[in-house]
Parts: sequence; structure tokens; C-alpha cells
Amino acid sequence: MRVDCIVMAGGKATRMGGVVKPLLDVCGVPMIVRVVRSISGACRGTYVVYSKWTKALEDLCSGVLESVVCVEGGGEGYVEDLKMALNLVSLPTLVVPADIPFLNSAILEDFIVKAMLKPEPIVNLSTEKGLTGISLFKQTEGPWADVIIKRSTPLIDVDTWDDYREAIEKC
Repeated sequence: MRVDCIVMAGGKATRMGGVVKPLLDVCGVPMIVRVVRSISGACRGTYVVYSKWTKALEDLCSGVLESVVCVEGGGEGYVEDLKMALNLVSLPTLVVPADIPFLNSAILEDFIVKAMLKPEPIVNLSTEKGLTGISLFKQTEGPWADVIIKRSTPLIDVDTWDDYREAIEKC
């Protein structure tokens, strides 16, 4: 099943000194490019939401990411930017963060199928470590449920420099 996809890429990266995290290279490729490539098979349309904090992504939007629609959010916060983006797409919509460089299509396809079977309007992908930031929105609000996956290789969410070092070591 193909769905609209939103890549959230507008965070301040305060724990990393304000660096534009989606542009950090992992295995020689910017994280956001890795994420967009990994979700492409699941998406009928892909939207990248950046903000004033990640304006440097604009160059990628007219280059490597030209197949996606790039939208500038207000940069006031994740929830506000997500609400804005959900108004641009058709539901169901897959939402993924731009800082999970080892996401892959098999995980996403399995998650989407399992999420569609849940009665809740919002379903989150979790691992043994907790939430991943990946969600399927069948409606824009309401109760949510989790789908827990077990993996031998963890989905590394790059939120700190230690997370980034761990991602680099996986290359």
C-alpha cells in the first residue's frame, strides 16, 4: 500500500549545538537523502518539512531531493509543523523523522500493514527502546496505538553526538 509521506526535518538540534542534522553525512550520504530513499517505495507523494532552523535544506530540495515537495514550516515546534503538513496530504500518511539513517523499506512496509489493521487513527512504530518518531496517521487526531518491532540492527535516532557516532560506526 502506498501512502503520502511526510519527512519532518525542521528541528533546532539543540542537543547538538544547532547543527542542521538532516545534512549530516552517514556512510557518505546526508541523513535526509538516506531517509527519503528508504521511504520512496512506500510513498505516492513525499513532503519534506523544514523550518528557519534548517533552511539549508532548500538547496537539496532543488537538487538531490527534487522529486519531493519541500515545505517551510513555521519552526515554532514539531506539533505545529506536523499539523500544517497534515493539511497538505491525503490520509493515510506516514510521518518519519529526517534523522533515522538506517530506516529501510521492509520495516516500513511491515509497519504500514500492521498499522492499517489497528483500529486507532494514529499508530506509532516502536522498538524495544521505545518510540521511533515514525507514525501512520489515518486521521489527524484521536487515540493512538503502538506497533512494536524487534530488530537485530536498531533504528538509530540521531539526537545527540553520541547517537551520530554510533551511526557512523555502523557504516
